[in-house]
Amino acid sequence: MNLAVSLTPREELIPGAFALCDVVRHNESLVSGSGPIDVTTPPDQWAYAIAFPYRRPSASGAHGEVLLVRVEAEVHAGRIGVGCVSSDFQNYVGTQVDCTPGDGSAVLKLPLRHFSSANGGWLVVRNTAEGNRPSRATVRSIRTFRTAASRIPDLVESEPRPIPAVGPAQATRSRSRRRKSGRFRIALTHTSRTWDWSRCTRRDMIRRYSDPKRLLNLPPFEELPPPPTHLYSGGLSLLDLAVDADEVNLMAVRSVESAFKVQHATVVGARLVLCFENFLVVLPTNDAPLESLDLRPGSPWRIDDNWFSGLHTVFPVSDDICLVSSSGSDAVMWVDLRTRKVIRRWRLPADIYGVNYELTPAMSVSRHYIHNEIQLGHLNCAYPEGNGGCYISTLAQGDIGHVDEDGRYSLLARGYVGCHGVRVAHNGRDIYFSDSCSGRLMRLEPDGSVGKWWSVNSRWLHDVEQADSDLYVFCLGDRNEVALVDVSNGEERGRFAFDHCGLNVQFVSVARNDQEG
Repeated sequence: MNLAVSLTPREELIPGAFALCDVVRHNESLVSGSGPIDVTTPPDQWAYAIAFPYRRPSASGAHGEVLLVRVEAEVHAGRIGVGCVSSDFQNYVGTQVDCTPGDGSAVLKLPLRHFSSANGGWLVVRNTAEGNRPSRATVRSIRTFRTAASRIPDLVESEPRPIPAVGPAQATRSRSRRRKSGRFRIALTHTSRTWDWSRCTRRDMIRRYSDPKRLLNLPPFEELPPPPTHLYSGGLSLLDLAVDADEVNLMAVRSVESAFKVQHATVVGARLVLCFENFLVVLPTNDAPLESLDLRPGSPWRIDDNWFSGLHTVFPVSDDICLVSSSGSDAVMWVDLRTRKVIRRWRLPADIYGVNYELTPAMSVSRHYIHNEIQLGHLNCAYPEGNGGCYISTLAQGDIGHVDEDGRYSLLARGYVGCHGVRVAHNGRDIYFSDSCSGRLMRLEPDGSVGKWWSVNSRWLHDVEQADSDLYVFCLGDRNEVALVDVSNGEERGRFAFDHCGLNVQFVSVARNDQEG
């Protein structure tokens, strides 16, 4: 997915917004040529390799108009990311587009808002390959085109495409019970973020988070920079899942591309609530039009809060209240959609998780981002339990915990470092979560023990959600696949690939269950 495809190019600007001859080398990268430019990046992932300063176009009528920058590049080894950043290199002002050797000689399309001054920003090429290895690429041209747009759309509707089935990956263990059938509406989010496998192993996360001194000698809260903006784009697919005795079909009924990373989506009452990294967006219905949607701060569609930073999940508590998890604040927040306010908030307790900053509601973590390495636990899911409390999961310690209606906390399980997506099963008794690093669906037993419920061939099982009493939807992040598993019959009923989206599957929710069989 790429929002730039929604922009219609007009005449080319000559000179354009960027020029190959202006190339600036960064971080001791190896650069040769002036057009085309061959570059070998530094080995560090995310390190800038080369940059091109912004040249304010002088063409009449171009000022204030969205430009379309086309970068022709070919990657010979590794992976690069190309995007536009602010003059201080701290924030992306548009989405980054990745390129790999499999893309061949590709034309990367980047929508660009005008910078405020002649030296207002840069076009950058950086290394996005994991494993501490450099990438090699050739940049052949950079061209700039006018468009008819006055702003880059935040959300764009695209034509739903067929979802290829790739078949079950595990043999059936038993078919002694009757197979389930049903019709389900599923909301699946996608992200342009790729996985850094060197930092996704349980061993590496234990190393990163087990240092007892990591929360000491922190900089003052007011000196923390804001989170990076527009680093990743994303998308949302609304899917119809039809499960019959002998057949499983998955069909996209709505595909939405987003300039911002969509973390999660759910239905609250009749509303469709989209959870972005630093704000919520509320649509009146699943099929509400997107043409007039404006996601900038102050928009009537948005809900903001000082603690909205590194948001991960959103779940309905009632027809008007939803529950939001925040990794940046290590907090759970209850949000009233009628008043558009946080009505209750809870943080990981200091006696178990330590202290980084003594947050108050007036302290803006959305302006002073508490990044991953100094978070208390990277709280990545909060799920309501029906009695005014919730269950939570943390990435850093691999904890599953319970918060009661009075804010008292009980630690239920620990050690599943990298886990995601704790939830309560439909029976109101079973607690389950994704052991992401091991590709396992885990169940918390009444006696406090944890057992494996199902295992898939994934080294990053990002999320799992129950569809009915026996059927579960698995999001295999590393494979960009969704699997449907009947845990009672012990069989994988179907598997579907999402490579056609150009983005990776992330979080899932079953938005509607029409019937069960």
